[in-house]
Amino acid sequence: MARANTPEQELLERGVLARLSGVDAGYKTATVLFGIEFEARAGEVALITGPAAAGKTTFTHLLRLALTPRSGRCVILGHDIVRASARTRADLKKRIGYVAENPTFIETWTAFDNIAMPLRLAGLKPRDYADDVRELVEFVGLTDAADLTIEKLSGAERHRAAIARALASKPALILADDPTAGMSPADGRRIVRLLAEMRRVGAGVVIASQDESLADCAPLSHWRMERGRLTLVAQTAAEEAEAFE
Repeated sequence: MARANTPEQELLERGVLARLSGVDAGYKTATVLFGIEFEARAGEVALITGPAAAGKTTFTHLLRLALTPRSGRCVILGHDIVRASARTRADLKKRIGYVAENPTFIETWTAFDNIAMPLRLAGLKPRDYADDVRELVEFVGLTDAADLTIEKLSGAERHRAAIARALASKPALILADDPTAGMSPADGRRIVRLLAEMRRVGAGVVIASQDESLADCAPLSHWRMERGRLTLVAQTAAEEAEAFE
């Protein structure tokens, strides 16, 4: 007899990639997030804005399984994270793409080789991934810089490389922690639109940023984090989303 799906797996089948219900989280004795209610769905983009030290980075750490909830329920990619085994958590992390605020690279490697790193670590040979990496390089607009070492790239180009690297393993959930920090407004909006494009292939995208103006540059749900509490500000309706196409 086939084993029945768990409620967590049924959520995933309905396109819910992450659901947090009444979640508190923090570090050591400090609680940073309080009563978080949040849902990320396949093919949708969520923007989390708020001032510095509001809890946005802690929130992304929670979603990328770098932090365990203190209370509440946290279901990510069909698994209750509190109950999941270490092996299950490790497997889930491979299905989550993460772009840090200050991404790190092997500076003496080319952009192409840095982007290919997750595929190399997975045991693939260059002949297996070269075409896919070239597509990613083109997608993020780094074709002319692919053969340059990372140390020669501008700040915006480094973030583009970080996005391409995060997408290399074709993750179901993509997280970006303040990916536009230090950029010009135009570059920042381009980065968000680039990330938002991944909704077209069914990925869920969560972007954390201090820049409130990013809320109008792509179809998304806009959330605000204030002193560790998260509230939904606005959500792009289906008919409004068409205006971005």
